[in-house]
Amino acid sequence: MNGLIQKRSSSILSSIDMSGLRHWTIQGLLHIDCITPHNAKTLLHELQLRLAVQHNRLTNWKDEMNTDVIQQFASNTTTTSTGTVRASIVPVSMIKEYGRRMEIANLEKQKATKCLKDLIQLHENTYILPQQILDGDEVIILNNFSKPNQRYVSDTFDQIMARHGTSVETLADAVISTRVMHEMVSPLSNNDAAKTKIGLLEDTSVESFLHSRLIQQLLCEHYVSLNKGKDTGAVTLNADVLDVVDDAVTEAKHVCDANLGIAPEVSKNAMTSNVERWNTQPALTKDSIPPSVHINLSREAGHLSVNVLDQGVGLNEQRTEKAFRFADSTSQNRWDRLSEQQSYAAVRQPLGSLGVGLPLSRLMMRVFGGDVELANRDGGVTSHGDSKLDSGCTATLKISYDDNFVATN
Repeated sequence: MNGLIQKRSSSILSSIDMSGLRHWTIQGLLHIDCITPHNAKTLLHELQLRLAVQHNRLTNWKDEMNTDVIQQFASNTTTTSTGTVRASIVPVSMIKEYGRRMEIANLEKQKATKCLKDLIQLHENTYILPQQILDGDEVIILNNFSKPNQRYVSDTFDQIMARHGTSVETLADAVISTRVMHEMVSPLSNNDAAKTKIGLLEDTSVESFLHSRLIQQLLCEHYVSLNKGKDTGAVTLNADVLDVVDDAVTEAKHVCDANLGIAPEVSKNAMTSNVERWNTQPALTKDSIPPSVHINLSREAGHLSVNVLDQGVGLNEQRTEKAFRFADSTSQNRWDRLSEQQSYAAVRQPLGSLGVGLPLSRLMMRVFGGDVELANRDGGVTSHGDSKLDSGCTATLKISYDDNFVATN
């Protein structure tokens, strides 16, 4: 079995050629507008290549994780420029703290390594699916593109999309464990190698992985949607922005009402902030309901802005710094995978934060030229109508008008 996995992994690595990745645009997706063998082959090849690139990133991270950085720290040795190994003695007063930190660091290293191995296995297993259709035993499917075979290809895209559905949470677990590991090791070590940041701690490295995953999932959804009869696939043309905002508001109100017991008017994060501030008010002066969240739309040069204005606690320095950092949350209601599994809930708690919502939202917008911005706001600002708003935070979603904006790889 191990030999089969190694052979499969070797096959994936040998297929990597970043130059073969396509640079996608909205218009580029729209050009793939029907179910044909050529379009299926184009998207399957793109998926195969992206899965291989992702697999390579994950393997590099795992290799970095297994360079015995913690063991180097445990020996507390330093190699000088002349090759001399210099040992440092741990003070007696620090032995207990040293042992505690080492135990935690090793445990977190094991957690992170397991998460990376799970993700590597996921990419190996899903890489095989397009490979079988393109150049495996099932290559005849594209040569005989009957209705059942069309359905089979669509199911393959659907399966890849579904099996990668929880990969963000698994990556977040790995990043969190890696941060804890380095927080435990770095302060007590004189060894520069032990303090070196691996790729999982580099925001740009993680963002590249998430960016490619987003394109991967989008391509799967596009083909599945085409197969279901939607002419424009995953792209929606001539959408009514007000309808989209209204649907988001309705969903956010349901989430807040179900989890907080009360829902001010409008988005999950904005509502939570409003309720948080409302709960700090003295009982005698407290309003009967939390203040409203306001939304307004404006046309700007090159983009449409959707502004969400809450009247909550705002962003302090710590929240501003962490707002868009992947797997880093200031929420007191931190989502925990084990607790969620033991609750027997059908879905995870919507307000339990894993620190991925805002980073992914901004990434989704930036892929095709948009953005998400957060800023504190002073009180007295006038919203639509004559209402004056208290201080709080304004979240701005910028939606690009440019359908030819090229997504980077």
